[in-house]
Amino acid sequence: MNRKGDLEHFSDSLDDMFARLGLSDPAVMAALSTEWDELAGAPWAGRSKPLYVKGSTLVVEASSGSMVAFLRYGEVNLLATLAKRFGEGMIKGIDIQPPGRS
Repeated sequence: MNRKGDLEHFSDSLDDMFARLGLSDPAVMAALSTEWDELAGAPWAGRSKPLYVKGSTLVVEASSGSMVAFLRYGEVNLLATLAKRFGEGMIKGIDIQPPGRS
């Protein structure tokens, strides 16, 4: 229920909660997880996995510490691909982390 006592859709409440936490739409994260290798392509596929989106930053875990610097070279292309898939501004940056940091 909202402050006026009216019922509201559960999905609206979830959207509000995710927004307050700085998290993206869960449907975006689900799509990223299931489509990652195809969507991300080289050099990301098989060398990284999406962890979460916070604000407009996609946090990605690299398969090894040495892979972090290597993947940074592909950020611009990945951001362009993500903008085509999810719309401009949904994901504006990528934070590449070594395994186990998150």
